[in-house]
Amino acid sequence: MSDMMIRMQNISKSYDGEKTFVIRNLNLEIERGEFVALLGPSGCGKSTTLMMLCGLYRPTSGRIYFGDRLVNDVAPKNRNIGMVFQSYALYPNLSVYENIAFPLRQVKGVDKKTIDRKVREVAEIVKIEAFLERMPAQLSGGQQQRVAMSRALVKKPEILMLDEPMSNLDARLKLEIRDEIKKLQGELGLTAIIVTHDQEEAMAISGKIAVMEKGVIQQYAKPDELYEHPKNLFVASFIGTPPMNFIDGILERQGEEYVCRTPCGTLRIPAQSILEQGLKGSKVVLGIRPHNLHLVGGDTENCLGLRLDYVEHLGKDLLLKCHYGEEEGVRVLSGLSAGVHLREAVTVQVDSGSINVFDKESGENVTRFEEVTSHGTEG
Repeated sequence: MSDMMIRMQNISKSYDGEKTFVIRNLNLEIERGEFVALLGPSGCGKSTTLMMLCGLYRPTSGRIYFGDRLVNDVAPKNRNIGMVFQSYALYPNLSVYENIAFPLRQVKGVDKKTIDRKVREVAEIVKIEAFLERMPAQLSGGQQQRVAMSRALVKKPEILMLDEPMSNLDARLKLEIRDEIKKLQGELGLTAIIVTHDQEEAMAISGKIAVMEKGVIQQYAKPDELYEHPKNLFVASFIGTPPMNFIDGILERQGEEYVCRTPCGTLRIPAQSILEQGLKGSKVVLGIRPHNLHLVGGDTENCLGLRLDYVEHLGKDLLLKCHYGEEEGVRVLSGLSAGVHLREAVTVQVDSGSINVFDKESGENVTRFEEVTSHGTEG
């Protein structure tokens, strides 16, 4: 049996006769048992990609394989998938029991005893066995989502597909359902794909994330790689809470190091940290995470001069909202003991090894770091 569960080869999708493409030459490989998130803003093509995988949309060009099986022309009901939608899509006139049993009743030759056993088994796994006789209208949002999960799992699918499954839930319940989905996926050994615009959700639940923009996969990698080494400015701006800081600079080579002059200070970066072939010119954008900036008492090596605007309490940390120049903002994560006052000048030291350098013209990351092999590529 192949370890590769899903392969999308050169997939494109257009709704108007190849004039406007929603998906462009997309390639994606997902191994058996992986949990992958399709992440991006509204309109990036992530839901369209999922709809092609489940068979509701047909690609304009390209091929989709489940294992060694070409499924372009295979009907959704014959793809051995389970699907959970944002709207839950429960039948309001059927009980919880009958909603879960519905997919089994569509299969010829499945007797009532087998249906009853499978419904009760999956209801116990998803912890809704006490609600089987209720109607959907009598359930909370979280309970309805569990029913939708049970219905998707009752046929023991090879692939579980989730389209924004938690967007209708409140924050606390979202965390609970997220944990349960991750636990179920691991225990059942399912290959799972979730579509979401919530980067925190994607980082928490999935083993790999495909970050999409305008129908193209910008980067396909593990959450920690996306966070530490985003491939370009789009990925860097989309991943991370609080978001990465971006500061324009002019880069100059001086012997064994680069000097980057910014409007709020000069930073020195080891020459071996920069991929020179990626530079289109001297203009760059420095990407610095808020936790890699540290308040210091005076001018030392690799410091930036900022002015504090306001402070946001995050529990164990303070988020300092600062600026330089006219309006350019910089966020700094600091401990609760930070003795700072609004509108005063502050100096922050930068962890030089944590700086991501982006070419201003191309937006590509030109920082040297160890590449991690992955199976997803953009066209």
